[in-house]
Amino acid sequence: MKVVVTGGAGRIGQAVVKGLMEQGYKVLVMDTRVPEDKQWEFICADVTDFAQVINNFRNADAVVHLAAIPGPWRNMPQEVMRVNVMGTYNVLEACRQLGIQKVIVASSINAIGLSYNKERPRLDYLPVDENHPARPEDCYSLSKWLGEQIADAMVRLEPNMTIVSLRFHGVISPEWYARWRQYARKDIPGDFKGLWGYVDIRDVVDAVLKSLAVTWKGHEAFFICAADTSWDVPTMELVKAVYPDVPLKRELQGYEGLFDLSKAKRLLDWQPQHSWRHEE
Repeated sequence: MKVVVTGGAGRIGQAVVKGLMEQGYKVLVMDTRVPEDKQWEFICADVTDFAQVINNFRNADAVVHLAAIPGPWRNMPQEVMRVNVMGTYNVLEACRQLGIQKVIVASSINAIGLSYNKERPRLDYLPVDENHPARPEDCYSLSKWLGEQIADAMVRLEPNMTIVSLRFHGVISPEWYARWRQYARKDIPGDFKGLWGYVDIRDVVDAVLKSLAVTWKGHEAFFICAADTSWDVPTMELVKAVYPDVPLKRELQGYEGLFDLSKAKRLLDWQPQHSWRHEE
């Protein structure tokens, strides 16, 4: 099975490519920069150029779309929107035209409007699930929400497509964990807009692999986060300090994360396996 990975030269992309190749997939890395591993099959191409996209997707069986500007702060808002929204549209439209029915898209927890909101995010309930209303404010969060809307439109045009939007959160490499434990974060509120979340890069790779294996059709979005928080404070203390007015769907135990991951477990057979609290 041949998989094209856009943005495959990035930090997450390289981990995904290695994971795919270990599982026997044939991989083509498509990026605007050369990957560190020169042995990988690589093509220099820009996802904002539709001709380049469709020409390099030919003969692919699936696409993992990771290419994007990863936040709102390094580029002008117009450029973030151009690259992220146009790039996602080009990838999905090229797949539709070529009959590539399996597409995995890197979305973000910020598609619903969290980390980059100007004020405290408006939350209807906790823990947050994929049915929660989206209220993005900044260019990056809006670009990720629009990417999911494009995916919805594509499967209306082509019902046989399977598009999986993975809402990643603060992807962390395991070598960072020793420092996290050494300087355990106890300040409140801390990273309250992001709901104190994160995800291990190995769980990200596993989510991509699990997404490629699904047999259902249509488009679904999934929160891909760790099962716990990144803070060394019990979750209910964090909630009472920052979100005391937000209704709870259930009591949160210990350091349990504020993202409901049950949909990913049900439809992807995925659940996080790694935590900064336990890794050596």
